[in-house]
Amino acid sequence: MKKNIFSVIITALTVINVVLTAVMFFVMLPAFQKTNNLLGQVGSVLNLELDADAEADDAANYTIKDLEPYPVAFTEQATYNLKSENGEEGQHYALLKGYSLNLNTKADDFDDVKKIIETNSSQITGALTTVIQEHTLSEATPETIKKEAVEAINKLLDSKAVVSIDLDGYVTQ
Repeated sequence: MKKNIFSVIITALTVINVVLTAVMFFVMLPAFQKTNNLLGQVGSVLNLELDADAEADDAANYTIKDLEPYPVAFTEQATYNLKSENGEEGQHYALLKGYSLNLNTKADDFDDVKKIIETNSSQITGALTTVIQEHTLSEATPETIKKEAVEAINKLLDSKAVVSIDLDGYVTQ
């Protein structure tokens, strides 16, 4: 008789477990769908796409043989004022003798970008100047300036042909 009671109790608990699992599933499913929709909307607002990595791979698909430098030398060493840090007195400067843009010859718009750079090098220099002057002495590291300058120049040119920039004689004080 004891075995039959235990069997009935186990069967009843199993049925209750299945019922409660089904109830929980149907109660939680709408909340999960709403969360999924919210994340999809946030992703679309931030313009995050799954194919963004593919675009980055296309732009980064080059070798050193595919790079063509475009040097710009200044007649005199250029001096740029850096932003003052909070609570700091005195002015800091960045000095630059020139720069060299490294262009990807495999880029689709390489020829167009090269012509634009040749005719509008002052606008490219202006973009670099803006990037330098937006930083304080502690922020104005060569790596930071190079990275942000390439982004600013590519945005100005509406291209991905400029892959790096070399700063000639870049010094901060």
